[in-house]
Amino acid sequence: MRRWVAPASPWLALVLGAAGCTPLRHSIEPYESDPAQAAAIEARAAQRCRLSPERKFTTDGCSMFPDSGWVQCCVEHDLAYWCGGSAAQRLEADRGLQDCVAALGQPETAWWMKLGVRVGGHPWWPFPWRWGYGWDWPHGYERGP
Repeated sequence: MRRWVAPASPWLALVLGAAGCTPLRHSIEPYESDPAQAAAIEARAAQRCRLSPERKFTTDGCSMFPDSGWVQCCVEHDLAYWCGGSAAQRLEADRGLQDCVAALGQPETAWWMKLGVRVGGHPWWPFPWRWGYGWDWPHGYERGP
């Protein structure tokens, strides 16, 4: 007896539909509803980048992880991810996220978060939380310092 297996095409369409998506707006407070705070963090993001990405800076906090008490660590991480850069800079940003969350008394959570961003944040993934998400996809790594 043969079992029915769902075709892969709907899943492929979903992944390709999300390909290269860059969030167009902030989805966490205070940036979502306060234009002054949004403008301030967008200006801060622009100052951190060596080159200005094609899209304006946006943050969704901790993406696919609960924001809890470490959301500011995730926003700082988003600043680095938006800019993109070299593989070494990405590793430094991921370690910074881990260190920030661990400093808040959550070393185990910090380890899991770093694992998640190392696996899910590669620049070749077509997701809006990828390394270099301020640039059109695919962007890849750039040479670092």
